[in-house]
Amino acid sequence: MSKRLVSLVLVLIMALSMAVFGAHAEEDRVITILLGAQAVDLNDNIVASWLEEKTGFKVHYEYYANNEALTLAVANGTNADLVFMNAAMYQTLQPKGAAKDISSFLADFPEITEKIHANGWKYVTDENGAIWGIPSVDDAVYTGGTVYRTDIFEEYGFEEPATVEEFYQLLKDIKEKTGLIPLTGTEAVQPVIASGFGIAYNMFLDKETDTMKSYLRNPGMKEYLAFMHQLYEEELIDPDWPVNKSDNVNEKISSNKAVMTMGYHWSTLNWVNALVESGFEKAYFKTIIPLRDSEGVRHTTVSNAVSNVYIVPATAKDEDVPYILSMVASRLDDETYWLFNDGIEGTHYTKNEEGIPEPIMPIFGEDLMYGDKFQIGRNQFVHPFSWMARVHKTQVQYDTFFDANSKAAKDGFEGNVLAFASFPAQSEYSAALTTLCNDYFMTIIAGTESLEDSWDEFVAEWEASGGLELEEQATEWYHNNPDLAAAGQSSYSPYASVFGYEIH
Repeated sequence: MSKRLVSLVLVLIMALSMAVFGAHAEEDRVITILLGAQAVDLNDNIVASWLEEKTGFKVHYEYYANNEALTLAVANGTNADLVFMNAAMYQTLQPKGAAKDISSFLADFPEITEKIHANGWKYVTDENGAIWGIPSVDDAVYTGGTVYRTDIFEEYGFEEPATVEEFYQLLKDIKEKTGLIPLTGTEAVQPVIASGFGIAYNMFLDKETDTMKSYLRNPGMKEYLAFMHQLYEEELIDPDWPVNKSDNVNEKISSNKAVMTMGYHWSTLNWVNALVESGFEKAYFKTIIPLRDSEGVRHTTVSNAVSNVYIVPATAKDEDVPYILSMVASRLDDETYWLFNDGIEGTHYTKNEEGIPEPIMPIFGEDLMYGDKFQIGRNQFVHPFSWMARVHKTQVQYDTFFDANSKAAKDGFEGNVLAFASFPAQSEYSAALTTLCNDYFMTIIAGTESLEDSWDEFVAEWEASGGLELEEQATEWYHNNPDLAAAGQSSYSPYASVFGYEIH
């Protein structure tokens, strides 16, 4: 169907919608949104014209190049009506007076407050009830684990492991029977394997002391590192592991040198294409989900936090806020949300027997490639299923996504106590401490440092580099924010019903 014909169809099917939203839109009023740099100019995107036709609101997009430019724009009093920022920048700029309190205005827009998950509102609401932005809360989706070549597994009769012991035997069997690198990677902490030692996030709640502690305090961490060193010594993992970059890993997987690596649903298409072109016509990938620990528990981590926030700048006039929020409400409307995520049913997507949308290619990719960029807040009821068409832009990507999530959802996810946390030591020390740990862990794996001889000295270095302060402030935040801490721990798959699992 031509772009012109699609536009004409939209005009017809959106007439009723205009009666709803058009009454709130002003003919000459343009709402300006300030976004981070984009791959394309959204002002010229076909979805922008669809949204204007459907809702009646005229929106103009402007862009900032980086966080420094965003900070400067906000400090100088931007003329934008809405400003997009990731969660980290929101935590940085909101305390500096960047945002307008919109709590009194939101009282008139239940269609906004009800569509966005309550956890998100907790995140942007302070102790006095002021609301400083419109949040987007990530769905609890399992994005990836240890992916493996299904053709090799089928040829040799290998099975997915569930425990550390089974994983170890699998690595030995792959090396012995195929001669290939069993497992390649770059990161010192592999979530799938670490789960088998009771490790999930880099900070955890110690229930005995009711305090937040680093995973360095988890006895399983030393056991994990000893295990990884054993694998390295026995050449069951890539001998280049300590120096690998992502390009090295991609090359080894796509050229039939390695069987497994950490991967995501967006990773596998290029690998499959490269392998098929090289003559491995049956090459495909599935996912090994986090291993069970000694108590039979899988520690499956997900991102269920706030990913971004749109603020109304502090400089905005009170009389303009209701109009701005009316436009936001129009974007959260169920039909509108489907439109910018998936386009027009029958033209851009169809629904299968389970009601799951599947894209019609190539027009879906042509028109909807950047449709998600028009999201303001996340409609918790529509987003998970409308997003499945976007995951399905290629069959390989969708199959990887479905396989990983259908297995991970069965056992449930382990939420992050600090998913919604914000405190000074977190922004000041977290990144540097993560790098410090990763560098040290890699020396243990490679055997250039002795675990027993160096562990206590390293922990002392970590503590002196801000680690103790991080633990103290994390514990203080946890005790002072019980609702947000509970929200972080609450995590279940929005696709559980698709996979036939009950949510408990």
